[in-house]
Amino acid sequence: MAATLTEPTVLAAAKDTLYPTLHDSANHYAVTETQFTQSTWGGWTIPKELRVRLAPYNTIRLTEGEPDLLGVGMPAGEVLNGDAASTPVAVIEAKGHNSDPGAADVTRGINQAHAHLSEVNLGYVAAPIKSITDTARALARELNVGIIGVETAHDATLVEPARVTGAGDFSTTIDAIRFQATTHHLTEGSFPVNHPKNYLGYVLALTADGDTRDIYADKVINSVSGGRRGAILLGLVDDRPDGETLTHLGAEVVRFAHTQHGSLSAALDQFDAWTGRSTRFTELAPRWAQLARSIAIQYDPTQLIIEALECLHQTGTTNPTIVDVATEACRINQPLAVEVFFTQNRRDDILTADGDINEPMLHDPTVYKSGIYFQYKYQLYHTGLLTTGGTDNKDEVLNNPWQLEQSVENDTISN
Repeated sequence: MAATLTEPTVLAAAKDTLYPTLHDSANHYAVTETQFTQSTWGGWTIPKELRVRLAPYNTIRLTEGEPDLLGVGMPAGEVLNGDAASTPVAVIEAKGHNSDPGAADVTRGINQAHAHLSEVNLGYVAAPIKSITDTARALARELNVGIIGVETAHDATLVEPARVTGAGDFSTTIDAIRFQATTHHLTEGSFPVNHPKNYLGYVLALTADGDTRDIYADKVINSVSGGRRGAILLGLVDDRPDGETLTHLGAEVVRFAHTQHGSLSAALDQFDAWTGRSTRFTELAPRWAQLARSIAIQYDPTQLIIEALECLHQTGTTNPTIVDVATEACRINQPLAVEVFFTQNRRDDILTADGDINEPMLHDPTVYKSGIYFQYKYQLYHTGLLTTGGTDNKDEVLNNPWQLEQSVENDTISN
């Protein structure tokens, strides 16, 4: 009998049901466990269209095992106790069957989803609707687990709502996914501008009297959206439903501008004078560059990259490339490294079904996000962290050096 509601099919239907506007909603993100990158499932060939629906992939390792999907953001449909979390983390365990939709092990899926509730806020089991019994529904209600009944490859219904529960400390995996959820709709994890003055300038334009967009375009750069995204990514601006506001860090940028230039107007005039200058920011405006460096080092990807470069330095790698940095970053924190370095549509090439890194693929320049080796690398250069800027030439990506300007070394103190 031909495969009908296999686990990959059930999972894709459940994903679409819980996150129907995933590609258009801010602060929503979902990744599928790497076991679904394999080409077949119990002898059944997984169609390309289904693999695309399940993408992107990442390694999901929680204390109680590997859930089939991890999502961030409030799911669609009824959620019990929904006010308890504004951006909950949810897991889905999918149960299907290659030949008999009524034979899926729903009870096991409920127990698996429940076991993850010490680390996430919401647990769901997805299964063919024919396999969902009244007994299973009662068990799910008792354990605060939601049930998604799948009818066809594209049709599913929320049979039992999940309840938001408290979660303990988030794991490394979930921290990485939560990070990506706050950024992927803005930049897909990459920086939109290649000079720190451009996100600093957005803070000044937002605070100055007048229209933010007009001031920014006149005094900083024409790419208003790019500067805005950079300011949000670095935690200088909070994009709230009722409008943009400065964070504490953003307010410090404004205070610094007053201290350095006497007024916002004078500071913006200086930013205008810097437009188009290729001089390294550490030379052009040393004190502003130091502020930008202090801001950048608070950004999770910066910390990961710097730690990776420090480790490479200590092991004697004198001229690290993006392959070296990505490899070391994956060793330090693979889930975050995957989100930072690799494009979403190449995750199934980068990650094996066992969740390991397919290292030969790291030598393919097309697997990397352009923002990481171009705009973002220039940010790190201008703030004095790296010795060279980025490149927008695919042919140079693998040879472009990633070298720390200064490494932390253990000095021997002699008397």
